[in-house]
Amino acid sequence: MERYDGVDRNNTFFRTSSSSIIPNANTDPPLDKFTQCLLHAQQTFANLSLPWFLAFGTALMYYRSNNFISDDIDIGIYIDDLQKRNITDETFISTIFAHGFKLYTKYGNRTHGQGWTLLCPKTKLHFGIFVFYHSNALENETFSWWTASYNGLCNQMKYRKCRWWFSDFQPLALQMYGKSFQIAPKQFLVEQYGPKWMTPQRYGYFESLEFLPNLIIER
Repeated sequence: MERYDGVDRNNTFFRTSSSSIIPNANTDPPLDKFTQCLLHAQQTFANLSLPWFLAFGTALMYYRSNNFISDDIDIGIYIDDLQKRNITDETFISTIFAHGFKLYTKYGNRTHGQGWTLLCPKTKLHFGIFVFYHSNALENETFSWWTASYNGLCNQMKYRKCRWWFSDFQPLALQMYGKSFQIAPKQFLVEQYGPKWMTPQRYGYFESLEFLPNLIIER
């Protein structure tokens, strides 16, 4: 399957509230199945008191065209927030089930590279959740955060997963249909997609493993 940018793992965070407001966010995006799923997710995660932010292809599409139209939805959660709120896998899954989401796939584990792909209520749109972890100073890692994706070339990596590095970043506040959201800043997208991230490029997930700039090469 080809797609525009982003990370689709199925082809195979947030520390404090941000006081920064995303510019040019005066118009709500179309109320399509993507936006409806995000509004549904906002209610679900509020039930867990769990902060989260729009990431990867979902953030990319918003910055480019004020919509979320892609093959799926991508969000990020900081590991600190899961731990601080003592949200177990069982609590997380039971809560999303209660709000109409379904579990499609689970990846990794809580200590290293955890993530989930859910199915949105009604539409069955894929909803990817990426957990962001601190770098390991003992391994001389110079970045601040990393998250994981799986399958394909990732199976050949040291941990049988692809790790993606990010410098420290603060999600920006975003208002949409009267609800508060957070979105990764542009710096995040530059590190993931390169300086020409605003220009659409067509490629698949497995192709992206060969050239996206922030993949940590560890074999």
